[in-house]
Amino acid sequence: MKINKLYASIALTSALALTGCGGDDDGEYVAGGGNNGGPIVNNELNYATFDPFSDVVNGQYKTGWGKFDFKLNNNGLIRSVSTVVGSSPTAYQDSRSDDLRLEYYVGNNLFAAVPEEFDSKFYKINFVDSDTFKLKIQSGSSIVNSTYDIITLDLTGVGKQPGNAQTGIETDLDYFPDSFNATFPSGSQCYIFLETPDQDYYTFSDYDEEGSMTIDQWIAKEKKYNTVSNLVKENVGSKNELQAVRYTDEDGDINAAVVYKGLIYEAYYYQKGIQEKEDIDPNIAEIYCNQYNSVATKFLETQIKAVYQN
Repeated sequence: MKINKLYASIALTSALALTGCGGDDDGEYVAGGGNNGGPIVNNELNYATFDPFSDVVNGQYKTGWGKFDFKLNNNGLIRSVSTVVGSSPTAYQDSRSDDLRLEYYVGNNLFAAVPEEFDSKFYKINFVDSDTFKLKIQSGSSIVNSTYDIITLDLTGVGKQPGNAQTGIETDLDYFPDSFNATFPSGSQCYIFLETPDQDYYTFSDYDEEGSMTIDQWIAKEKKYNTVSNLVKENVGSKNELQAVRYTDEDGDINAAVVYKGLIYEAYYYQKGIQEKEDIDPNIAEIYCNQYNSVATKFLETQIKAVYQN
């Protein structure tokens, strides 16, 4: 399941977890804003994501499905995890790693290492209006502030995408068998979160490590597969003691890496005031969208049980 920090896989979808936004400075971030028809209603955002996983049933591998239900409100983010289809009611929960994954944020005189699990000591949320919220990440004196705009896509009539599709909306239905032909009912929606940071920074996680190599060795590796242009090497970290590199590839995407504790990590690079690049028009490109409202969630859960129930 692809995630950013908040989809980033905001990483709000899978990276944030079972806790609230309390803490010693509760008063700093107070939910507000009006309602302009977006998915945040009365200062609360509800959505769900699904995750197929390999389950063992009677000694054979079969596809199971887990589900994350999210509730984001003044108290923070509550995430509940459940098994939709599996060998037991907790098969999906049991399959997930208990390792504590850290997310790193580094920039000019900036270094923060925070758990991806949502913890009120590090993460603060502020609603702006019905389709915008702000996220503050703080570790010690290092602070990362970003604004997230929520794009809502209508899934009414959307079904499994053909394998050669160039436009349209790709959803979790694309995991289903080729013979599947049901489509989302009226009222189904999905959400895309787009980040605009208040500062330049790189971010990477423990699982992005690529081994021991120098920046120049990493660049040489990248040149074997990509066109490398606009190459930038710089120093980042709390005392700018870490090496970082980024370049633009042939698709216009920025690829980056950071050296940390003698190892190199693939990284994402975010630019101050530049909204995260994401395709959002299904008439122009094929859009991946997997954060669902209640109507789409109910439909998907029903179809998963019908198709994959063992």
